[in-house]
Amino acid sequence: MEIVSKFVIGSDQGVSDFLSIKKQSFISLHKDFVMEKEINTYIEEHFDERKIINELNNLSNQLIITYQDDIPVAYCLLKGGSMNPVFDKEKRMTEIDFVILPEYDSLEVRNSLYTKFISAAKFTDIVWINMLEHNFLSEFFLNKNFKFIENSVSTEFSLPASILSFEIIR
Repeated sequence: MEIVSKFVIGSDQGVSDFLSIKKQSFISLHKDFVMEKEINTYIEEHFDERKIINELNNLSNQLIITYQDDIPVAYCLLKGGSMNPVFDKEKRMTEIDFVILPEYDSLEVRNSLYTKFISAAKFTDIVWINMLEHNFLSEFFLNKNFKFIENSVSTEFSLPASILSFEIIR
């Protein structure tokens, strides 16, 4: 089994791989809490390929995709300059979206994506994530020295979430 995490640009293949993981994960995370019709409507309205290409071509953003035997199974999207009022405005902030498809979740996939993400985050002071409370990766982040900051809600369906952060020490 070969696991590779690499930076991806807004090419046709990169966008296709990203959207494939994003859609599958979104359905998996919401299916027990939101009606299928609402999930599908949200995907149709918000998972627009043109918008994704623009987001990926923003020089403040970086996308890392993890492949297992050439299958896209995980990603981390780093959004530079994503402000959050709970943090010191003088700090450089980066919001992340960190996703692993449950059926491919393994220590190797987690560590490959996390290691690549940390190497990319050296330019920032604070990394933060708004993570659904029922997300199976919450414990992983807490074990990687992310700190619980405050309770929150998801932007999609206002489900219970938590803001976690990690301060990059140079």
